[in-house]
Amino acid sequence: MSQQINLFNPLLLQPKKYFSALTMVQTLGILLGALLAVYGALAYQTRQLERRAATGEAQANADRDRLMALTKQFSPEGRSNLLAEQVANAEREVDARSRLLDSIRLGDLGNTEGFSRFLTAFARQSVPGVWLTGLTIAAGGQELSMRGRALHPDLVPQYLRALNREEVMRGRSVTELKIAAQETPAAAAGKAPAAPARFVEFSLRAPQKAAEPLAAKKGAK
Repeated sequence: MSQQINLFNPLLLQPKKYFSALTMVQTLGILLGALLAVYGALAYQTRQLERRAATGEAQANADRDRLMALTKQFSPEGRSNLLAEQVANAEREVDARSRLLDSIRLGDLGNTEGFSRFLTAFARQSVPGVWLTGLTIAAGGQELSMRGRALHPDLVPQYLRALNREEVMRGRSVTELKIAAQETPAAAAGKAPAAPARFVEFSLRAPQKAAEPLAAKKGAK
């Protein structure tokens, strides 16, 4: 008869250490460092935004104080006519912008499509050597005027022909067109000129044509 002897002793096995104390401390340190880095980045962005807001508010307050000082310095009896005209123009401009903002907020501009189609059309029809310096759209798109510059006079009619292909220019007639040659002063030594030495300035007005009366159409037939 054979006899089996079991020499296995569970006490002799070394227990497995999944996470040592040192490993857990290092992991917590890494997590804490990452959280501090994220917090620092967010705090930096917040300080930048607060600094910009404070700068804008300070500039607005300085402008208001300057206007109040000028108003006190020049009384209604003795202040300069030029200053009075400038203040009146500024007040009219602020009032016009306020009315425009109110109209945009209320959505009562009359043109439900907005002015994006005009801007898209002018951006699409670009001619090298021609650039716009001003664009006015009024009366819900019925009134249209623009100002610009060109390197050569013959580029102006080329640009206008390109614009005539756009839908927003259909049914319009150019009632006013001005072209004038301009020349910039000589650039300072060592400095590049801010604009071309010679160019032409142009401005035009192109309102929407008024619809013909029905009686006139019948008479023409």
